[in-house]
Amino acid sequence: MLVSTALDPDMIQALEDTDDELYLPPMRKIDSILSEQKRRLLRRANMSSQHQEVLHAYPQIIVDPLDTGVVRVRLSGDAYNRKTLNRVKKTLPKPQDLKLSSESYRIYSLYHSLHHYKYHTFLQCKKETNTIEQAAEDPGQEEVVQQCMANQSWLDTLFTSFIELLTLSTKA
Repeated sequence: MLVSTALDPDMIQALEDTDDELYLPPMRKIDSILSEQKRRLLRRANMSSQHQEVLHAYPQIIVDPLDTGVVRVRLSGDAYNRKTLNRVKKTLPKPQDLKLSSESYRIYSLYHSLHHYKYHTFLQCKKETNTIEQAAEDPGQEEVVQQCMANQSWLDTLFTSFIELLTLSTKA
């Protein structure tokens, strides 16, 4: 579904509009797993709602070590619609840097990764589809999707990163 969305930005909305029974249930299951992991992290962390909102708003996170056990977290990136993954023309307030303990940062970072997982995976799909499209003259959407799905090492990398994220968030 994300590969197809990388090729057609209206894909997710079209699937929602038709209540697609092939793609939507697995995506909703993944969304549910990610949401549950975020809830588990929130129960273990003392994260303010303001910090949650900032982490939700910005899909990129950069960390700079400061003193022993303290880091500065800078958030950035373009706003996007979490449902369709399309960028939105929304002016986000300039994010304030967060100063966190290393332990708090670990939880915040995992929470941020879970929250933006689908978007970051979509960006990886976009990169892969662009590579395939540039390698061939007008391959067509179906051919691009088939090539992506045939690239087992790329699929394994995506799957492994998902499992690692879930494993880390479970252990946090």
